[in-house]
Formats: sequence, C-alpha cells, structure tokens
Amino acid sequence: MEPSVKLWGACVLSAMLIIGPTAHAQHEELQQNLAAFEEYLAADYEKKTLNVTEPSWGALNDSEPDWHEFFQLKAKEKREDNLGRNGYRKIDVALYAWEREEDGNWALKTWMERFLEDRKIRPGRTIRIYEYGKPTVIIMDTNFVVIAQMDCSDYFDDEFKDWVKTVERFFSSGKAMTLELRCEGPLEWTKNAPDPKAKKKR
Repeated sequence: MEPSVKLWGACVLSAMLIIGPTAHAQHEELQQNLAAFEEYLAADYEKKTLNVTEPSWGALNDSEPDWHEFFQLKAKEKREDNLGRNGYRKIDVALYAWEREEDGNWALKTWMERFLEDRKIRPGRTIRIYEYGKPTVIIMDTNFVVIAQMDCSDYFDDEFKDWVKTVERFFSSGKAMTLELRCEGPLEWTKNAPDPKAKKKR
C-alpha cells in the first residue's frame, strides 16, 4: 500500500473503532437503512431514478465501488423557496460502498484530493468559503459514503439542521463522520472529525 494511503488511514480512521460484522453484512445493513430512510420520507417525497443524472462529486464518481446507488428525492408538493419561487424541492442522494477496507481508504483519500467542485480538502479542516458549493450532508464510514445534496435555493438553516439529523439517524453510527457543507460554505466536519494535524508514525 502506498504511503499516502497509509497516511490517510492514520488520519481518518484514527477517529474510528473498526469492529462489528463483515463488509458483506455491513452492505446488507446499509441497504436496510436505505430502505428505512426511503420509507420514512415516502409521505413527502417520491423517489426518482429515471431521467435523473448523478451530479459530479469529484474523484468519487471515478472510484470503483462494490455497490453504488443514486436517486433523486422530489417533494410531492410545491412550496416557496428562498428566492420566492414556487417549486418542488429536490434532493440528490448517492451511496458508495466497498467490500475491502483498503479500497474504501484509497477511494476516500483520492476524494479528498479532488472533492466536491474538484476542490482539494484536508480531513478535519473547516473551509469557510467554498465557491459553488451546494448544501450537502455527507456520512463517511469505514466502508461507505452517503451523500445528500440540495440546491442553494432550497436551503433554510433550521430545515437543514433537521435534515442532517435525519440522514444521521439512518446512516450514521458511533464511528461515522459527518461533513456539512452550506451554500458556498462553510464546509465543516461536525461529527467524529479526524485530527487534521495527525502525522504519519515513523
């Protein structure tokens, strides 16, 4: 394994206690959590998989996950956005999962080099200004990533906080990290943030 991958593992996975079921069982649990997530939102949103295009997440789109799903949640009723327009709220949801821990480590390390909007970020570091950034919540665990992103026009601060709690409720765990990105920033690691000053042990 390349030194850079080991460094990523030391930096990020130091925030995680890697225990529990096999990777296959973890993927089954992830799919079960996804089903429960969809059921919870079914009264207010419809799931769309046809005629929707997955956004660019940076290098993550080019990774080779063992399991991947993308869909869009579209509100069933119109409402006024923060620009005063009536429309249907839409949320893009993507899941990526890897069987082997080292494959997940490599994908996440590469993703930090070319993250959302192709920007390089550092694990644990807050970014105050994030040009072109859209409101996004990311759950990052040992073997999987969950992304949920909306348009800036659909952002309301209190609603976004509730939305983060909803995504964490179904996909987070004691060791999972949460990243929150507001419209054009800030980007913050809000749960189990890795130490940005972590150094490779020699």
